[in-house]
Amino acid sequence: MAVHNLDAKPREISFAVGLPGEAAKLLVNLLSEDHGRAVKRGKHRLVLEPYGYRWYRVGGLDYLLKRSDIDTDRAGKTGHPA
Repeated sequence: MAVHNLDAKPREISFAVGLPGEAAKLLVNLLSEDHGRAVKRGKHRLVLEPYGYRWYRVGGLDYLLKRSDIDTDRAGKTGHPA
């Protein structure tokens, strides 16, 4: 997710990422160690300096532990997702 301030003044914003569950509560900054967690009602609060920007990944990487390299179809046949 990219957030940009195109104004010459600093801006404070509050937003929800629009995803359900715990993953939506974590924003991982892709350019620094300044990660964020949602506060009240799942909303994130952010202060951007003039012409500032942040690039985030929503959620952690735990989904990698839950995925499978082999998919099965309705008949139970296995196959590679590609």
